[in-house]
Amino acid sequence: MTATHWQQYKGQIGLWAMVLAVLWWWPEESTSKYSSSEPFIELSSVDVVTVQQTRIAHDIAVTGTIAPVRQTILNARVLGEVKQVSVREGQSVKAGQVLVVQDDRDLVARLQQSEASLLTAKAELALAQQNLDRIKPLQQQNYASSNDLANAERQVDIRHAQVKSAEVSVIQAKQQLADMAVRAPYAGTVSERLVDAGQSVAPNTPLLKLVDLSQVELIAQVAATEVAAIKVGQVIYFTADGYADQTFAGRITRINPVAKAGSRRVDVYALVNNQKGLLRGGLFAKGYVRDDQAQQGVAVPFSAVQERQGQKVVHVIRDNRLVAQKVNVGRRDEAKSLALVTGLQAGERVLLLPPLPQNEGRIVRFKDGR
Repeated sequence: MTATHWQQYKGQIGLWAMVLAVLWWWPEESTSKYSSSEPFIELSSVDVVTVQQTRIAHDIAVTGTIAPVRQTILNARVLGEVKQVSVREGQSVKAGQVLVVQDDRDLVARLQQSEASLLTAKAELALAQQNLDRIKPLQQQNYASSNDLANAERQVDIRHAQVKSAEVSVIQAKQQLADMAVRAPYAGTVSERLVDAGQSVAPNTPLLKLVDLSQVELIAQVAATEVAAIKVGQVIYFTADGYADQTFAGRITRINPVAKAGSRRVDVYALVNNQKGLLRGGLFAKGYVRDDQAQQGVAVPFSAVQERQGQKVVHVIRDNRLVAQKVNVGRRDEAKSLALVTGLQAGERVLLLPPLPQNEGRIVRFKDGR
């Protein structure tokens, strides 16, 4: 090796030695942006949602109760003993069906007596008329006095009145006899049975309660601040007790002009077609009225919004950390469980459910590597 080559080789060795020395003393930089000992929260991709711009119509929340449109208390019309009650609670009945029968033996005897009295009155009228027909020519020939004629005419009038009275008695007896059988005024369902066979009842004693469930009414309460947006003809969409997964619809037919003093809410009445008979009187209902005027903005699920010290907040993942962001909640979509908010940007990732307080500000790691 020549002297010149040796000098070049020594220079290269020195350069590499200098590089190694620099690397040896250079501060070690962590491969992670955060300390491995720093607490973190581990999430799955199903725990978050990416918020987007959404159009939401104005949904006005309502709560209420289902009530039958037609319900009737069937009362006894006449005094007597109950002979038979042919139905029980929950049974469907047809219009005109006999539901309760009272013992009619006394009324049958009374009708027979009234009919006999009518026959007697008619016979006496016929005799009085015959007597009048006989006296009239005699009086014209001066064989009978004017008093005889007047008495004969008076007897005919009396017998006519007696016949009319007897006819009324027969009609009344027949009506009372018919009233001993209590019939359904319309097709419906028995909701309550109030008497049993053998009981004695007076007129107007309640016997049965009957409801028609083919149409029901939702009596819904609307906040007074929202009632201005409610109109007759709008549709209420709702769920009811026992049918949480099924949505029903009713059209608003009436709006109460007066708000309730305690709650400051207004009753709104919606007619609901219930041909399948699923809805029953007294069920609690929860739903909304949809206004057609839509608004656009960033929407988050209802579950993501938390109230804290009077402020609405959602939890956002920013720079891989969990951050509480104050928001203002606007229009809601009850059907989709979404609400428009201000304070977020489209594309941000939001937790579907509020985290534990100690997890705020922590690093977020995803199990699925998202």
